[in-house]
Amino acid sequence: MTRFRYSIATILQSFGLHRKMKRMTEAAYELHLMQEGEQFLGSFCWPGAEEIEEISMEYWTIRRIERERTALEEKIVEANKLLTEAHVARTTVTDRSKDIGQELYNEREKLFLSLEELNSQRDDIMANAQQIKRRFEALKTKAKVLKEEGAGEGEAYQKTREVLEGLRGQFTDFKSKLSELDAQIDTEQEKLAKLQEGIDAKLKGNKDQASETFGQISKANRDITKSKAELGLLTDEYARLCREVGRYLNLNAREQQCKEACREHRGLLEQIRLLRRSIQWNKRIVERAGS
Repeated sequence: MTRFRYSIATILQSFGLHRKMKRMTEAAYELHLMQEGEQFLGSFCWPGAEEIEEISMEYWTIRRIERERTALEEKIVEANKLLTEAHVARTTVTDRSKDIGQELYNEREKLFLSLEELNSQRDDIMANAQQIKRRFEALKTKAKVLKEEGAGEGEAYQKTREVLEGLRGQFTDFKSKLSELDAQIDTEQEKLAKLQEGIDAKLKGNKDQASETFGQISKANRDITKSKAELGLLTDEYARLCREVGRYLNLNAREQQCKEACREHRGLLEQIRLLRRSIQWNKRIVERAGS
């Protein structure tokens, strides 16, 4: 809301046109935008906040997370490199032993393809679930604000709750599908292990090399999955801390230390400041309408 729109809304109120629900919905939406902006501001400006005592804990925690994230990303890169090398070695062993149990090799390749497809489906479900989670959190914030501002029985609040329930159901479905996929993956891996035992028995001289290669593939996949899970948790914590830093910088933008920290991102800070002022104006109009 601009100053001009605020003036017009104030004038319209004097004639009995309040549009209270519109103002409340707009404030909730702008609050969500402001919080996202504060997160971006924090992620850009935290390196310059070392001397700001009030957010010292957040600053040092973010520094630690940055280091840990870098280490995990390096682990993932290294594990992917080892995985690629193991797949090359697997191909080499397979090519060298094409005349031994070709039927078993074909069956094994089918299992590999099945596992790759299942893992791909799992990644898709995880990505969709993350999107649902982000949307759920945004709508949850909106519903909370509407309720706090007295719109708990309003149409916008009720619709928001309905969407939240739908998202909660979708998230539950994703969890169920994920459990089913994990069970399928475990079953396919068991089949693969038993099949490999049969292949190894025929390979004789290649048994140790083949087993080592498949062990490397399995270990690399486990390491990648574990590191990505840890990285996801760190990323969520990083985002939360950046929001805290950004919020402080936003609320204390006139302080010299905050000005220095945000020196390279004054445009973003100004946009957040305008959103904050617009939210205040919308709330003021709502309060007048309720008085």
